[in-house]
Amino acid sequence: MKKLKSTFFQKTLTALAVTTLIGMSATAHADNRSSNILGTVQLDNVTASGYTVIIKNIDNGRTRTITTDSSGEFKFSKIDIGSYDLTILKDGVVVGREKVHASLGGNAVANFDLETSTNVETIEVIGSRVSGIDLSSADSGLTLGEAQIDLMPVSRNITAIALLAPGTVQGDSQFGNTASFGGSSVAENSCYINGLEVTNTSQGLGCGSVPFEFYKEFQVKTGGYSAQFGRTTGGIVNSVTKSGTNEWEFAATALYRPEGLRDEGGVSRSDGGTGDVFRNKSKNVNGLFEYTVSAAGPIIEDKLFVYALLNPRDVSSEFSSQSSGRSQYAVDNRFIKRDSSSSDNLFWGAKVDWLITDDHTLSLFAYSNKNDTESKSYQFNAKTEEVGDLLTTTVLKRGGDVTSLSYTGNITDDLTISALYGEIETEYTNTPDNLTCPSISDTRQLPAGQLLESCGGGSVGVNVDKNKQFRLDVEYVLDEHTILVGYDQQTRETNHTSAPITGHSWTYSTLAPNASIQGTNGNLYTNNTGANLDYVSDRIFSGGGGFSTELTAWYIEDSWAVTDNLTLTLGARQDEFENEGVTGLVFSSFKTDIAPRLGFTLDPTGEGESKVYGTFGRYYLPVPNNTNYRAASGVSDSTTYYTFSGSDSITSAPTGLSPIAGNNSTVVNSVPNPATQATFQSEEAEPFSKDELILGYQHQMTDDLVGSVRFIRREVATALDDYCGPLASQATCTLINPGKDGTWQLDNNFDNVIDKDSRKTYTAAEIGLPEAKNEYTAIQTQLDYTADNLNLSFIYTWSRSVGNFEGAVKSDIGQADPGITQDFDFPALMDGADGYQANDRRHVFKLFGSYRLTDDLTVGFNSILSSGRPLSAFGQGYPDHSSNIYGSYGDTFYLYQNSCPDTNGNAKCDQAEKEYNRVTRGSVGRTPWTFKVDLSANYKFEVDGIDMRATLNVYNVLNTQSVTSQNEHYEARRSEGTYNKHYGAAYTWQTPRYVELGFEARF
Repeated sequence: MKKLKSTFFQKTLTALAVTTLIGMSATAHADNRSSNILGTVQLDNVTASGYTVIIKNIDNGRTRTITTDSSGEFKFSKIDIGSYDLTILKDGVVVGREKVHASLGGNAVANFDLETSTNVETIEVIGSRVSGIDLSSADSGLTLGEAQIDLMPVSRNITAIALLAPGTVQGDSQFGNTASFGGSSVAENSCYINGLEVTNTSQGLGCGSVPFEFYKEFQVKTGGYSAQFGRTTGGIVNSVTKSGTNEWEFAATALYRPEGLRDEGGVSRSDGGTGDVFRNKSKNVNGLFEYTVSAAGPIIEDKLFVYALLNPRDVSSEFSSQSSGRSQYAVDNRFIKRDSSSSDNLFWGAKVDWLITDDHTLSLFAYSNKNDTESKSYQFNAKTEEVGDLLTTTVLKRGGDVTSLSYTGNITDDLTISALYGEIETEYTNTPDNLTCPSISDTRQLPAGQLLESCGGGSVGVNVDKNKQFRLDVEYVLDEHTILVGYDQQTRETNHTSAPITGHSWTYSTLAPNASIQGTNGNLYTNNTGANLDYVSDRIFSGGGGFSTELTAWYIEDSWAVTDNLTLTLGARQDEFENEGVTGLVFSSFKTDIAPRLGFTLDPTGEGESKVYGTFGRYYLPVPNNTNYRAASGVSDSTTYYTFSGSDSITSAPTGLSPIAGNNSTVVNSVPNPATQATFQSEEAEPFSKDELILGYQHQMTDDLVGSVRFIRREVATALDDYCGPLASQATCTLINPGKDGTWQLDNNFDNVIDKDSRKTYTAAEIGLPEAKNEYTAIQTQLDYTADNLNLSFIYTWSRSVGNFEGAVKSDIGQADPGITQDFDFPALMDGADGYQANDRRHVFKLFGSYRLTDDLTVGFNSILSSGRPLSAFGQGYPDHSSNIYGSYGDTFYLYQNSCPDTNGNAKCDQAEKEYNRVTRGSVGRTPWTFKVDLSANYKFEVDGIDMRATLNVYNVLNTQSVTSQNEHYEARRSEGTYNKHYGAAYTWQTPRYVELGFEARF
């Protein structure tokens, strides 16, 4: 009889690192909702085939059994996230045992070295060693469990999780709370929950989410993605939620953010800090009280499980704002009070798991996070901080419903199939009660008390997104090859309409002597009065409807264990993007080139203590639904310029209007005729794409310490943007690859009929745009220390982000129109655009972790030190007024010097005589360095058999409030030569110190 002579090794893995054992010789794919367990068995240093391997999920009792192959290897593919007992048997006798934790998207590896003792009837376990290095993966990023996050002061939102990873930085506040990955814009990321993509489909800004109590594990992918992942050129935040187990557990949690324990925010002034108050954040507050109640357990033991959660939320906020939509030229003159109570802000969610058999599982996941927020707008004096009369109340409808059904089937030991279908509906509708006051923006350089203000303003309409998804993955193991093929489809539908309240949106401006207003066909008007001229413009942006986008993709990937120490990943992916307008006709369609996804991992010593790895991939970004709305939903966008004699005493609307240039006073940017593909898309155009190269080295320095260094290079391979110059179709502009030749047709009669004989190929020289450039280079170093009482991660990233455009959105002017920003609209806007990008942070240091002081008390910490972002000085004019060069709008890199020498002696100021100063992007300094330290304390205790935990989180303990963004518009709006007195004033600062108190009980 054989018996187990030695004690077997056991260790529960923390979720901070994916743990692998030394000597791994095979790999397996892990998708965005599962994991893998794999390894080898050796007897007397010879591969041991025919051994039985059994894994048992500790939580739900699910077991799977396979047999080691001729190489002594075993692989359990696409298993649930969690902890497992792994047992090795020979002839029914246990000869090895291990406890492993399978982390999201990774591989848990258990290798067994067995030896026949002098007594031939005994097998002895001689090897079961642990390494912090995952030799099976070349991905870059971070995996964190909910339990690990609970021990650190991390805000309960997806962006806070993303910012823990290397190569991520905080995005501009004008886009909300977002993150930039690897120099990409904040609108290029993707998010998944249980395999379902929950990214905002209209603009790519933000993601759907669930309460943190619902989450089980997070994976932040910063690069080197598998061919399974697409439609992103930034990063990926992947998560799975909790499931029920064989033990019933009930829990209640509460989170309270006291308004009185938040410090005051910053105040900035115009005129270099001596003028009017520009931004006043001193009265801003954010209150939160929320709680969750959850129940989890077996409906049928070992078979059917449920996890259900309710989360009522009371959220309030008060903050200063502007009545003007032109924030670059407007002081704070409004105070907003928002409230969303639990009756209008109730989250519910559930996950039901059915273990049909040990080899087949089915999961139903659903949640609703609908909420209505009442937003009241009051008059506000930023200097005295007095809040005045109520002006308007708006109901903000947000959130929606999510449902998904997923299946995983282990058909044989070598064949696994998984499938998912899901539906998402999300609303972003604002409904104001004041429909009598138009939007008013007064950008004139007057004292704050003399500026005209709106008594309401805004727009009305609906905005609802729907997303239906399906994907199928098939994995097959053939000798040393693990092959994955799959198909992925999404249908993104949007119903979006908008119209300005009262039908008008007025902007007051001042035109300096000899300054000009540019029109579509060149100079629209020049101020020859010899004095400043006040004028007003009326932008009417109205229209919309229902439209959709169809996205499909196929992919194939082979993970090939060439030798025990070398694994190659050979993958390819192809996407198709098809956008339809309100007429149901396709106006934009792309089939990408086959995108390579290549990688390798090499154990240079064969000891499992170090890894050399690398990846190369091309990634494509689809055209977002916001483009459908702007170009193919029947939106009318026109601006008319007037002189005026006065203004209405109640609404501030102008009176005594006279077109500033007679019949030539209106600029049409789009007409209410949906675009057609022949006019909107260049025939040669290719979708937006980036190439990425990563080379890295990782080393197990001690049993507790792992160090790594990696080099990252990302650059735009093809940029896709709209060109609006006179060669483009004037109805909607035309999508092109800047700097490349293009062929398209025209609709310059605005009748939705292609102009006869208008098809023409234009050379890059004729179009006049530079080739797109966006390059990110980085070196990242990382140390991870994991011991019984201390978990610590230190990350330093040196990076440089340069180019002539940022990507999908434009942070330096706050433009959230992915793929159709002002970049490349006209050649003039790109002259001087090459420089340091808005998300360039040259040095970023991150240190986070937790330390267990006693069995019951743990302290956590999270700190970031970051260099500032580059700054520019935007102008409103350009030396060349040719319509081929300069269009009717846009921020330029040229500043008019108010100098016009009469060099030709005609006693007039000709455009060619005007003197400008060229100030290239990012060349006027940077914002200050930022530093923050967050601290937490977690105390566990028990009352009457109920496990409890109290938490205290203090964010920005030192209350450092460095400027994070500031006004970069040197000249007043559409007023070349007129200095914007708000230039250089701070928009935002670091969030002031605030406190969160938490409590949980589990029984």
